[in-house]
Amino acid sequence: MLLGVFMLMGSNMAFADNCENARNAYDDIYCTNKIFASADAELNKNYKLLQGKLNTSQKSILKKSQLAWIRERDAQCSDNEERRVFVNCNLEQTQERNAWLIERIRECNTVGCKTNVLRN
Repeated sequence: MLLGVFMLMGSNMAFADNCENARNAYDDIYCTNKIFASADAELNKNYKLLQGKLNTSQKSILKKSQLAWIRERDAQCSDNEERRVFVNCNLEQTQERNAWLIERIRECNTVGCKTNVLRN
């Protein structure tokens, strides 16, 4: 009986992992969460990479900018009264911020780190 339960759980996980052919809203949420987790890990990696290229003053500016971005993202992508988080919104915001961080890294590598653009 226990083996049957594990087999059933395994088959359900296999369906959930087939994100190209999600069967229902639960699969969609599961897949979006997986993509968000990956984008969030990339965001943290890119933030640390950029931070490593900055002087002390620029690091402080970047930190303030990142904290402001987090507050804005949370305000746009959640409903505290209903205690809900909108995963697709979080994913989109995180992907946009990743693109911004990557552009700052590219900038630092080519023309130098520009302090004024770190405030965004």
